[in-house]
Amino acid sequence: MHVCHATVSYADATSLEGSLAAETFAMSGSGQPGIIFVCMDSGFSSNANEDSKIAELMGMNRGSLSCVTQMGFPKFSYCISGEDAFGALLLGDGPSAPSPLQYTPLVTATTSSPYFDRVAYTVQLEGIKVSEKLLQLPKSVFVPDHTGAGQTMVDSGTQFTFLLGPVYNSLKDEFLEQTKGVLTRIEDPNFVFEGAMDLCYHAPASFAAVPAVTLVFSGAEMRVSGERLLYRVSKGRDCVYCFTFGNSDLLGIEAYVIGHHHQQNVWMEFDLVKSRVGFTETTCDLASQRLGFSP
Repeated sequence: MHVCHATVSYADATSLEGSLAAETFAMSGSGQPGIIFVCMDSGFSSNANEDSKIAELMGMNRGSLSCVTQMGFPKFSYCISGEDAFGALLLGDGPSAPSPLQYTPLVTATTSSPYFDRVAYTVQLEGIKVSEKLLQLPKSVFVPDHTGAGQTMVDSGTQFTFLLGPVYNSLKDEFLEQTKGVLTRIEDPNFVFEGAMDLCYHAPASFAAVPAVTLVFSGAEMRVSGERLLYRVSKGRDCVYCFTFGNSDLLGIEAYVIGHHHQQNVWMEFDLVKSRVGFTETTCDLASQRLGFSP
């Protein structure tokens, strides 16, 4: 029975609408009555092509209506594969990860702040490296201010990764410097992919020569390299490749967001009991087979 209208918004300003309903859900043979969910009647407002293909979504945040909270899972893990490959979703405790994980603590707000998303999985970003060169930025630029602006969210509902303007510009400048002679930039100031990604290139001769970008967190590092750094998009008759980090300021959001494109072929674990996020690079289809998830 529909009880009320609902709007769900994501960190990158995409959204969906529908009506709330309640039903009994069974997982691993155990039924849980009264689980609230949304029957969607409109899809994402984003322009990303794959968004239009989404049929179902499972809410996994720290809010009271998420699947994780309602079902009482102490932990969940997932691995988002590349195109045409098997991924994995593990709810609760289960088989161990494919390899040892790096962990970074979850951050919670101690006071009410207007721009701090309290139900997001928030971690502390401390720096960014291009190849092995650390960007010369004060650590304070990564710390949320008194309004909550500047938190770092790990969000599988957002496609790409977005950084606050000053950090994005610093990363862009260093990436441009290190890719001279390796990549040929599209010199069109009017072309901005997805409204926030203004660094695009002609097709690269090789992804292997593109320097990796490493996100440095408290206690852990996430390395983004190869094809995860450049996303193929259409521009008229041409195919160009855009840098998969965008400018949060252009989206109108006051946060750092680590999207699912940079989580591809990374085993992600959200440990709610120990309040931490763990991750390690892997190959999702092989990890799924090892855990017995693949058909």
